[in-house]
Amino acid sequence: MKTSIILSVIALAALSACQSNSTSGHSSGSSNATSKGICQQVRGDTSSGGRNVLYRCNGNAVLNSAEAQTILGRGAKISFANGGSVIKANLTTRQAANRVGNSDEATCERAFINAAKKFQETAAGLGGSRVTGFQSYLNKNVLSGGQYECEVGTFHGRVVMRGDVAR
Repeated sequence: MKTSIILSVIALAALSACQSNSTSGHSSGSSNATSKGICQQVRGDTSSGGRNVLYRCNGNAVLNSAEAQTILGRGAKISFANGGSVIKANLTTRQAANRVGNSDEATCERAFINAAKKFQETAAGLGGSRVTGFQSYLNKNVLSGGQYECEVGTFHGRVVMRGDVAR
């Protein structure tokens, strides 16, 4: 009896801690800016049971960040505009980033950088020197102009990007 009471108290304390942590990262507003202002929340958490928040982010700002410059380095140039001689068109990648210990914005930035890196690797394998027409393709919703959408859940964030490999 004593053990079950102690276990119940511990479980209740753990549940309270989880709930307070999860609500601090949520906001119900439809357009809340995150820390650096690179991402704007466009849809709050859904009631489907798991966390699912949608952000619209500035891909140009992410590509110009120090982290992106370090990771992407001298690989194929990433461009939101069309151009060059296309080797392979309409390639798509879905990339994720770990959210644990990171803000939603940092998670979205990292997922975007992961997608750009994946495209660079594909371009190198196909003999391309650049990626053109790089655009968001989350849920088959095309978003161009240097912006991208990112879904953030409890443990990770994800982006889906589409683009062409060109010379």
